[in-house]
Amino acid sequence: MMVEVDEQLGDRTATLVIVPVGVGSCAQSVVHHCNSGDRNTKVLTVEPDGAACLYKSMVRGDRKSLETTIPTIMTGLNCGTVSSLAWPILQDGVDGCTTVSDFETHEALLCLKAVGVSAGPCGAAGLAALRRLTTEDKARLGLDEQSLVVLICTEGSRDYPVPRNMSIDDPETLTQALVQINSANARTGGPGESEISQYVAAWLEHRNFETHWIEPTKGRPSVIGVARGSGGGKNLMFNGHTDTVTIASYEGNGLGGEIRDGKLYGRGSADMKSGLAAMLVAAARAKQDPLRGDIIIAAVADEEGMSIGTEQILEAGWRADAAVVCEPSLEELVTCHKGFAWFEVTIDGVAAHGSRFDLGVDAITRAGYFLVELHKHAQRLIEGKKHPILGPGSIHAAIIHGGEEQASYPAQCKITLERRSIAGETAEEMTAELRELLEEVGKSVPGFSYHLELTFLRSTFEIAGDHPLVSLVARKMKSVTGKDAVMRGEAFWTDSALLADAGIPCVMYGPSGEGLHSKEEWADVDSIRKVSSVLAEVAREFCA
Repeated sequence: MMVEVDEQLGDRTATLVIVPVGVGSCAQSVVHHCNSGDRNTKVLTVEPDGAACLYKSMVRGDRKSLETTIPTIMTGLNCGTVSSLAWPILQDGVDGCTTVSDFETHEALLCLKAVGVSAGPCGAAGLAALRRLTTEDKARLGLDEQSLVVLICTEGSRDYPVPRNMSIDDPETLTQALVQINSANARTGGPGESEISQYVAAWLEHRNFETHWIEPTKGRPSVIGVARGSGGGKNLMFNGHTDTVTIASYEGNGLGGEIRDGKLYGRGSADMKSGLAAMLVAAARAKQDPLRGDIIIAAVADEEGMSIGTEQILEAGWRADAAVVCEPSLEELVTCHKGFAWFEVTIDGVAAHGSRFDLGVDAITRAGYFLVELHKHAQRLIEGKKHPILGPGSIHAAIIHGGEEQASYPAQCKITLERRSIAGETAEEMTAELRELLEEVGKSVPGFSYHLELTFLRSTFEIAGDHPLVSLVARKMKSVTGKDAVMRGEAFWTDSALLADAGIPCVMYGPSGEGLHSKEEWADVDSIRKVSSVLAEVAREFCA
């Protein structure tokens, strides 16, 4: 190929050759050729953002493998290890390394097609790299208007899925892009978080974040992005979930992301793709400053289900000195919220033919006695002990199931309960309350039999209003918006509790919006911008 290039150039000499890199064997040949004889031709390599084994080895100064978990349309370049034969030649002979996104490559391919060049994505990568060079990059490579640049095309035209744009740098447009990806929780029949996690990881890789793919549960990935500081500073985590509730109940286009009258509509626009976008852009902006501490992005799965995402990143060892959970908080600081517990109560009966009242025991009617007592207990909770901000705890019957057919006495009636808790209420105490109710029913209903099981538990969350993290975020809110921060509690549960349980001080702060989990949902565009600016300022000071 290089001999053919020389033949076509004739008496001219290339200023720069741009060559795509997979494992590096082709690039090795290009370097060898450009450095031989009396040529003075520089070599620039290009790789996919998510499979930049040469680029990252050059940054580290030694050859190491990386996992290529992000799909790329440049499949021929999707390699995680540089050839051992090519590595020393490339390390000494390459003048520059760069990476490009799939979307940049797609646009470059369209440019080549417009001038009659039939290239595939790998073949268009070189033009994408050239288009991405900054003025400073061009000066360092000795490029000007008279330069002759050779692009090595290693692939002919083929079909590929059109990629999404990774070059979005403003939080409102990024929110639109995220809303347009269906990430409804898999527990409700949705597609889950794989596609949106791939997008987030690719977006981070495009900005040279260190990325980690966390997927202990197949098909339910979380993504960690890290902007490494110089060392010796404090590390800050931004936490946001990538899943949404189902789009089945959404009226209109739940994946549209349309903006009307300053409101961005779509499922997850408020809960919480606007917060996710705000924290991603904030981290990318703060990363441009010389920070000592790390900025850690945690884009987690399953918050709308069992919160396995945040659990799994914590189990993988990710920690920070503080965290901001970017749930929709109406641009207010949420310093506490309730916890919850799920219980299953099984009331026993005796199965029999519907005609045999002498043999059958109706589990459903027996459950009725318990439900009456549960109603009284719920009222006592509401009237009883109260948290100064969150108010009282509560309990309700969420699901009831009993019986199998009309002509039979039901052998069991199962009741699922949800108990919302406030600080100081323990699992043991809540279980004991229910057991006491059941035992009281047993005193008045002969032969009453039951089983009680605590099936799921989540802690309450609270951080002091004068904690340094709260003070920092409040101060930055005022500097950006000109208004004093409002502090309050929240009724719903968030991953803040899991982070706090792991010893990470955190606060909840995110954009304004309405319609969470409802038939129409929106986020305020101006609020998304302001929250992102505040988060960037928080990161700059905390990690300084």
